[in-house]
Amino acid sequence: MSSSNKIRKILVLLANPKSTSRLRLDEEVREIDDGLRRASYREQFKLMPLWAVRPRDIHRAMLDTNPQIVHFSGHGAGEKGLIFEDEAGDNLSFLQDLL
Repeated sequence: MSSSNKIRKILVLLANPKSTSRLRLDEEVREIDDGLRRASYREQFKLMPLWAVRPRDIHRAMLDTNPQIVHFSGHGAGEKGLIFEDEAGDNLSFLQDLL
């Protein structure tokens, strides 16, 4: 497969912890998918949504999928970074470990 025909993976990370306001993440994924279907080079992209991500899931997903594009949808906490849910279901602010 030539480089011009290479499939580019778009990893979409979605997080909406239980104790945060509800986001319409399904709609966001649907809009991204609709946009790709209308694109001229749609066959060159593969959308890969990963729902309810926790911090360790990000690292694993990056290694497993080797994406060219990463899109995050979820809650933020100002300077504390992104809000995820830990294994116990509690909110976890996450920024420093990503840097």
